[in-house]
Amino acid sequence: MTKTKRAVQIVVFILLIGLQSFSYSSPDEVEKYTQQCKNFLNLHSGELKDESFEKMLGYIGNAQICKVERIYNKLTEAEKNRLKDVLINIEEKQKRLPKEKRERINESIAAIMPTIENELWEELTKDELKELDILLKGKWNGMLTALGQNDTEKALSYFHHTASERYRKIFKTLNPDGRKRIGKDLANIHLVEVVMNTAIYEITSELKDEKTSFQLAFVKDLHGEWVIKSF
Repeated sequence: MTKTKRAVQIVVFILLIGLQSFSYSSPDEVEKYTQQCKNFLNLHSGELKDESFEKMLGYIGNAQICKVERIYNKLTEAEKNRLKDVLINIEEKQKRLPKEKRERINESIAAIMPTIENELWEELTKDELKELDILLKGKWNGMLTALGQNDTEKALSYFHHTASERYRKIFKTLNPDGRKRIGKDLANIHLVEVVMNTAIYEITSELKDEKTSFQLAFVKDLHGEWVIKSF
């Protein structure tokens, strides 16, 4: 058995801690995970008191499941508000955890969530794609605007945390005029494909009277937010 498969099995087991009394009556994966989310929110509507590795992993994993779009859309407004409170509580607790424990939790969640999201994935409708396109273009333009205003830190806030340091170094090599020029040269983007938590765009630009094409990638981070991964 590979390390990844073993990690997935361990995390699945942990995510189900406290939910063992529930017996799934439907083979449908969306209904299964929706009910798991609802059970989690009912069990943990107040403060999350246990900060052990296993419990924190369970809290974060179940909260991530609740944030999957197809699951989230099935929640009542009361459940969505409860989820918001739980996420705030989780974030506060994470800040108090040792760095090593936070990294172990993030690695474990990263191992299991793609498997779950793959089970729940279905092609977006035209309206959903249009809405996502508007959102991501807004984020890209927000990053370019901040960069053009020489607000490097704000521009970096649009990036995935694993990519921010790389682009910080790149942006620091540019003078103010160079940062503004990026905003003009790379403003034209076109959605190519969306697969699960990744959206690929094509950037077209005319540099020195020559048309050039680049790839821009957005991904969802651990908080379920769309962020820039690379371009």
